Amino acid sequence: MEINRNTIIKDLIESHPETLAVFRKYNLVIAGGVRGPNEPIAFFAKAHEVDYDTLVKELNEAIEKGGGERIEIPKLEEDKIYEKFVKTAIILTLTVGVAFGAIILSYIAIKLDFNSIYYALIQAHGHAQIFGWVGLCIMGFALYIIPRVKNTELKNRNLVNVCYWFIIAGITLRIILQPLPVRAIRLLLPVSAIFEIISICLFTFIILQTILSSKEKVGIFDKFFKAGIVWFLVSTFINFGMMWYLYKHAIYEIPKNVFSPFVHLYLFGFVFMFIFGVNIRTVFAFLDIKPVREKAVNLTFWIMNISVPVYFISHMLADSNVVALRLSQFIVFPIAFAIIVFIYGLRIFERSTRELHDVVMDRSYAKTIRTAYIWLIVTIIILLVMPFLGHGSELQRRFHGSLNHAVTVGFITMMIIGYASKMIPTFKGIDMHSVKLSNMTFILLNIGCFFRVFSQILVGINEKPLFYAVMGTSGWIELTALSIFGYNLWKTMNTTQETKSPVTQKITVVTKDTKVFDIVDQYPETLQVFLDFGFSQMANPVMRNTMGRVASIEMATKMHNVDMDKFLKALNDKIVSKK
Repeated sequence: MEINRNTIIKDLIESHPETLAVFRKYNLVIAGGVRGPNEPIAFFAKAHEVDYDTLVKELNEAIEKGGGERIEIPKLEEDKIYEKFVKTAIILTLTVGVAFGAIILSYIAIKLDFNSIYYALIQAHGHAQIFGWVGLCIMGFALYIIPRVKNTELKNRNLVNVCYWFIIAGITLRIILQPLPVRAIRLLLPVSAIFEIISICLFTFIILQTILSSKEKVGIFDKFFKAGIVWFLVSTFINFGMMWYLYKHAIYEIPKNVFSPFVHLYLFGFVFMFIFGVNIRTVFAFLDIKPVREKAVNLTFWIMNISVPVYFISHMLADSNVVALRLSQFIVFPIAFAIIVFIYGLRIFERSTRELHDVVMDRSYAKTIRTAYIWLIVTIIILLVMPFLGHGSELQRRFHGSLNHAVTVGFITMMIIGYASKMIPTFKGIDMHSVKLSNMTFILLNIGCFFRVFSQILVGINEKPLFYAVMGTSGWIELTALSIFGYNLWKTMNTTQETKSPVTQKITVVTKDTKVFDIVDQYPETLQVFLDFGFSQMANPVMRNTMGRVASIEMATKMHNVDMDKFLKALNDKIVSKK
């Protein structure tokens, strides 16, 4: 098989199993399905910071050394460690998360009053979203991704199931019990928090042991992961304190001056650190841009980690202390500055280097990742405006709600969707179930988020029923978007990777009636001929496996306006040269 920049790793391994040793050397195979990732070699080399020419040279040497003998592909077990976390996150967000949130918004819109809702329900819904949807997704992805980026195996894998069941038990108890007016079982509230503490401690132990076991050099992203784990732990212990407070005082609602800054500590600390760490390691390849500006992202790291505790404490005390109030108003500026510096350092909106311009692959995830950062910029703008709106005013509360939605749905959820759409197909070694459904998710989620964020601001400025109506509608649009995404991702995770079906009749001469799939299947080196003649779709294995099975050479050349005689000659010359 002739290797080129668009050669799919999975196809190469299946055609030449002797290359498996080379991929293992660079830790590439374990980042895909049982037969390797469904990605072009050029893209994967950049993503894993491997020199493309060196990699291809070693692959060709392995093929030559193998002498063309057909050897059995080792049976590799697909790593599904992330699946139960992600699937549970989808279930939670489509039920007590976004679905319940849509009901709450509709009720507020009907009543024309934000204070008409039992606040304990909103807090339970919030816990389902930040610990259930966001927390579980990050935990699942971290358990899979961190061993790969650190070129090591996941340590203490046997503890993962224990970690999973404790976090599920804790989240379930919390969202059921907090709003439930049954005093006899209130002791289970702090118990729910203890379950979450046990889970997060186990998660911390697993991830830190994995990072410390790596022999790779320490990357700039490492400290973001470690800081994220610290803030995850801190958030979990604060959550226990809040649950103990509810139990001891026999109340149902966490004081707003504690709950609100707690949510932001969780988001700006744990969630941002993990997202930023993964972005630093992957975005340059995913978007084909230059590597990050290290000084800029380092500056962001230190400003954020110093500002987050100050933000939490000052906002918690702002109602009772003037100094804390002024500090809470000031601290948003260094946080906003740090985020702006990070966006600059990440180069997220810079032009492509075009290093991978000739690589044919699905890049529909790119717009989702970039749009997530547009929503982060919207978040920054709202954050900077809030100190000037009057502390505790209704207008500031409406802006505060818009801020929370812009960051949780606009930035975080958009980022989860973008990365899941790129990485889970890679984990499986297949393509996303439906790119069309991915595009529908992108459009609907942005429409819903736009309606929610700006209609809530407009309600704060002028309480017109129309603005309430738009806001009430937004939740159902977002629910539709996430339902489509959940279905699309679930189908992708449940897809079994197929192997090539043997062709009964060996092709000796290519004719106008020969099927495109059969040619490339029997003679993988002919793929480059197709690409040279402008058949760029052939780089996509899904197109080869679908359209390629029905399209003959005659059909293909007519569709692409290619001289059939010249094309047939080039294909047959390639086959003869390899015999």
